[in-house]
Amino acid sequence: MKKMFGLMIIMAALGFMTGCSKTEAVGNDVKHYTIGIGQFGEHGSLDNCREGFIAGLAEEGIIEGENLTIIQENAQFDINLSYQIAQGFISKKVDLVAAIATPMAQSAYNAARGSDIPVVFTAVTDPEAAMLTEGNITGTSDKLPVESQLKLIRTMMPEARNIGIIYTTSEVNSVSTIEEYKGLSLQYGFNIVDIGISALTDIPLALDKILSQVDAITNLTDNTVVSSLPLILSKANEKNIPVFGSEIEQV
Repeated sequence: MKKMFGLMIIMAALGFMTGCSKTEAVGNDVKHYTIGIGQFGEHGSLDNCREGFIAGLAEEGIIEGENLTIIQENAQFDINLSYQIAQGFISKKVDLVAAIATPMAQSAYNAARGSDIPVVFTAVTDPEAAMLTEGNITGTSDKLPVESQLKLIRTMMPEARNIGIIYTTSEVNSVSTIEEYKGLSLQYGFNIVDIGISALTDIPLALDKILSQVDAITNLTDNTVVSSLPLILSKANEKNIPVFGSEIEQV
């Protein structure tokens, strides 16, 4: 997955950076780029996006330590810190900001307004809902195949009725995906039981509540929730409730 993410956004990044590096090529000298990589938090999928982006750059001859300086920052799932990180990149006048996950992408987009610094994002489910479709910004979507997931659950659990989803209310990706689940669920005989959280500390209580009401849990690509996957699996296993992941790292 990390190579896929890297290669999908690398051409956009290269296109944005053409002509915008601080050190222009003179004679045989090579342009040197400085890129700020902002990651909303740490879990397998987001880490792979970062590694894939760097690997994709290297495949195109933009190599850290040679003609590339990378400034990496992690917001630890804190939206306020995301914006501080993005502002820091802009104040340092990086050539490009690579934003991983929706809150980081939104922060980078807002911070870069009024500047000529482009933003490339990844791990964003619904760029339109996140208002990331206009201006000096581009990237890739990791929109979930919701209907395929419902078909899979129905095939594996023919008697199941209630599907539980925990999501972060401040993540527009999760909100739009919940609506898609609800719109399709009746076609497959399911009822969606959703519980919104606002912070990591809400997850244990939300889990205890939802596990008493559902036949299975399906995860979104909700960053706060996914970061608590070990806890989700532990509590679900205790109740013998299956958990369906939405990306390979969850599985």
